[in-house]
Amino acid sequence: MTIKDLLIIGDGFSAAVALVHLLRQGIDSQSISILGKRTLGRGNAYDCVSPAFRLNVREDLPIIFSEDPLHFASWAKEHINDPQAKTSAGYFYRRSDFGAYMSGLVHHQLSGRNINQIQGEAQRITGSDGQWRVELKTGERIDAKAIILATGNATPTWPCTLRVEETLNHLTLTENPWLGDYLHRIPAKDSVLLLGGGLTALDAINGFVEQGHQGKVFVISPRAIFPPSQAPWIRTKEPEWPNPMNPARLVRFMRHYLPNTPSDQSEWQCAWEELRPDLNRIWQGFNPHQRRILIKRFGWLWNLYRFRASPQTIAAYHQLRDLQQIEFRCGRANQIAVRDGAIHVTLCQGEVVRGQHLINCTGVARDPLLDQMTHTIANPDALKRSIAIDSQLAILDQNGRAYQSLWMIGPATMGSLGDVIAASAIAKQAEQLAKSIRLNWMVNYHV
Repeated sequence: MTIKDLLIIGDGFSAAVALVHLLRQGIDSQSISILGKRTLGRGNAYDCVSPAFRLNVREDLPIIFSEDPLHFASWAKEHINDPQAKTSAGYFYRRSDFGAYMSGLVHHQLSGRNINQIQGEAQRITGSDGQWRVELKTGERIDAKAIILATGNATPTWPCTLRVEETLNHLTLTENPWLGDYLHRIPAKDSVLLLGGGLTALDAINGFVEQGHQGKVFVISPRAIFPPSQAPWIRTKEPEWPNPMNPARLVRFMRHYLPNTPSDQSEWQCAWEELRPDLNRIWQGFNPHQRRILIKRFGWLWNLYRFRASPQTIAAYHQLRDLQQIEFRCGRANQIAVRDGAIHVTLCQGEVVRGQHLINCTGVARDPLLDQMTHTIANPDALKRSIAIDSQLAILDQNGRAYQSLWMIGPATMGSLGDVIAASAIAKQAEQLAKSIRLNWMVNYHV
């Protein structure tokens, strides 16, 4: 069996941007292999088929190259014909167009060279530095000297028990909604249940409005609120943070710093964005217990404001609201059942919501590969949702020591490093790691 020099696990944005920065550092494409099933660069987020699914950030914010922060904005202006992208808060392009941009970056960086992409999905990683083994779901095995985990966000799964007691017939259940391929299957007058009240639900709502949906839409969510719409904002000053810092002081300071105005207004969002650049540094200064307390008490609020919505999706929601086509049902799903010609969602407090179509908008699921690693070769992070890494993106073993040839980038690093969700934050990680691999690992392992 041929041993791979450097294996990137993943095929979405995180994997693509890792490859792009490795190639920019002069690392030979023949020494890199990719493990993934889809077109590199699109993944779950950008392989969507619905034109209604849009980026929730304006065009100048997805920064792939630190020396050219407006690279995507310039590319979009030249290559995208999308009159609906323009809003008072900036241009919010289709997610599929950003996927095309990332695929184009990969092809440009390869410049005609081949990259070895292995079709498959990893389910287990074992071994030690320089001698890693990846087991695929098919039973195949891949050996590698070094691995970059770039799996991105795990595909959504049902959050509770699902019982299908009869043939679905005209009913539909959509467990993974991120591609948007379910929209065309829903007749205009049918009732729809959206399980979750975040950006994925707003994507669905925007899709329904664009195709002229006339039926009722029920949003099942713990709170009857959507993320605020993006407004024009700019950072004009830097906060003077208290020192020393602890979670209580952090929350008090942020509350005092934010103006007493609606969160969809420019004044509020300018202040919020002035706070954000320092939050990862502050997060990393907290111990695991402090991090867990913060997420438990304020995680829902943080997600509400950091994942602000594109103006187009909020406008679609307002349209359905004004037509009285949309209603919130507050609570969490306890059971889903298909019976008596309908889909029944039973909430924890006992209420039952019925509809003809159910779309799972609850967001990211747990990653079974990372769960496996915490039981065998890796240390769990502070939030117990992923694996722990150090500031150099190296995965920590079960004794807390950093591996020299096993790294991770992307959203799964949040528990260790903080807010690493945006494309620009992940690209910054990829650039940092690519430089480190060129300077350190390749020399030590004679690649």
